[in-house]
Amino acid sequence: MKRDSVTYRVLMLFCSNSALTLLGFAYRIALSRNVAATALGLNSLVMQVYGIVVSVCIPGLNVALSALAARIDRKELRMLFLSAAAAFTALWLTASAPICILRKRISVGALGSPGTEKTLLLMLFCIYLTGIENLLRAIHIGQKKVAPCAISELTEQSARFVLVLILVKKLSDGTDEMAVFLIMLGMVLSEFVSVTFLGSSFYRSFGRYGSKAGERKLMLKEIAVIAFPATLTAASSTVFASAGSLILPVKLMDFGMSRAEALSGIGILNTAATPVAMLPMPLISAIAAVIMPEISSLGAEGKDASGLVSKAFKAVAIYGAASCVILLLTSDGIARSLFGISPERDVFPLLLIKAFVIYMQVTGAAVLNGLMRQKTVFVLAFFGEAYQFALILLLTPVLGIRGYIAGMTVGELARLVMTLLVIFRKNKLAKIVVS
Repeated sequence: MKRDSVTYRVLMLFCSNSALTLLGFAYRIALSRNVAATALGLNSLVMQVYGIVVSVCIPGLNVALSALAARIDRKELRMLFLSAAAAFTALWLTASAPICILRKRISVGALGSPGTEKTLLLMLFCIYLTGIENLLRAIHIGQKKVAPCAISELTEQSARFVLVLILVKKLSDGTDEMAVFLIMLGMVLSEFVSVTFLGSSFYRSFGRYGSKAGERKLMLKEIAVIAFPATLTAASSTVFASAGSLILPVKLMDFGMSRAEALSGIGILNTAATPVAMLPMPLISAIAAVIMPEISSLGAEGKDASGLVSKAFKAVAIYGAASCVILLLTSDGIARSLFGISPERDVFPLLLIKAFVIYMQVTGAAVLNGLMRQKTVFVLAFFGEAYQFALILLLTPVLGIRGYIAGMTVGELARLVMTLLVIFRKNKLAKIVVS
């Protein structure tokens, strides 16, 4: 098997993602045994703010760099990275400013915990390091070099696992606010590991190519054409999702739960239930990460990508459906054996339906991005997320956690249907995909 083949790259990322999933489980198990459920719930809310800032700064540039790195000459890669780093820094400063200015209001109003101000500031530094890591990773993947990315992710997550647990055990004062701060501090320290590793790999693989930075213009226009709609997609999706998550405690209290019960339920959902339901995601993520730049590269060469698209959809559909059936029978037992906790009855079936829809949607979005249809992806994401948010507001006060999951599922399904219609009709792939 050739190292630059699609199959090799998918398998490499699948193995890496699977190992990361196992590490993630071990990490969550350790956290659930050393940190209170209310602290885990508060950490989930902090990570929603984290996700909003990240969505503005990182995903759009990831899409642009992965697609462009697959299309341009290797001697232009250094300038591509420098251009993306400049754009990322500008976006990060823009997104960080409101958080810095409004951190007190966010801590009290959105998070319900005045002691999280320092965590929000530390979070911004963590995001900057994460962004640089992601830019380097996107270029590696676009150039079909997935091994350094796999090693980097595993090393970073292992470091995070150890650092967070040491910090929580040695420095925690027993409050939820301190626990969340220490978790974020461990994340920051682990990011230095991945940035150093990928930076060294980038220099060894591509640093010797091309002219000095000052001899060429920044490639901001080429990046912006792709990154802008992709950033809007990520930002709109994250804003809607985060708004739903941040308002979830209030809506659960409208359902009849106390704030402590609501935070505990959110902690169980995010720490135990959702990770179990999303166990098949490593392969789906690997397929999406590989086919997007591959489709972009084939398009630049004037080659037909329909065969690759067909295989991707078939593989995801078969694997996703089979995995969900198995998890339907085993998910509750897995959650209890690993975490010692499990969500309310009927939550797992709803989560598994949502998971399958997401698998197909992630694949469809990767196809459209590879076809350079970033504007289409944005439009579909915006309307799909808006519909999903409206359903969450309507259903959660009536059905509790089940209503929240049902709203997300129906919203994702609507977006998936529209995505498939666009791929089939606009790109004439219907006969191939369903054959």
